[in-house]
Amino acid sequence: MIKALIGILVSILAVTFLRAVMTLLVKGAKEAMQPDSPTASSGNAPPESGTRLRKCKTCGTFAPETRMLRHSTRETDVFYCSKDCEKQAAA
Repeated sequence: MIKALIGILVSILAVTFLRAVMTLLVKGAKEAMQPDSPTASSGNAPPESGTRLRKCKTCGTFAPETRMLRHSTRETDVFYCSKDCEKQAAA
């Protein structure tokens, strides 16, 4: 009788564990299949709320103002998306 109860208890624990593992695997597979996953570090993250998009003077790429390199002149602010664009504009 006790062996049967222990067997049932072990079976229930095993099924619960396997179900949790399968849920994690399926969830991971779904996230990996999404092209624009927010956890991906591809640099294509959406801009932060409340930031303005600015256009790079050299290449024309739009990016959030917080990620741009800013150079202020008397007339306007000039934005560059990278150091390479900044160097290219200076040349």
